[in-house]
Amino acid sequence: MRAGAGFDVGVPVSLFQVNAKVPVATSEFVMYDVSRDGQRFLINTPVRQGNTSPMTVVLNWPAKLNK
Repeated sequence: MRAGAGFDVGVPVSLFQVNAKVPVATSEFVMYDVSRDGQRFLINTPVRQGNTSPMTVVLNWPAKLNK
């Protein structure tokens, strides 16, 4: 794309292939974002299941410190 006195748009070119996550809610229809400088993309993709450890969440942990 070129901007100036006129507006010129070239032929679209695919930059990369992505397996985007399927939207579940209407708030999920935008599955990507672009950085302000246009150099980076953030794309919502499904996470592959792997060998991961479960996460432990400790609620009210400051109270546990006093015991």
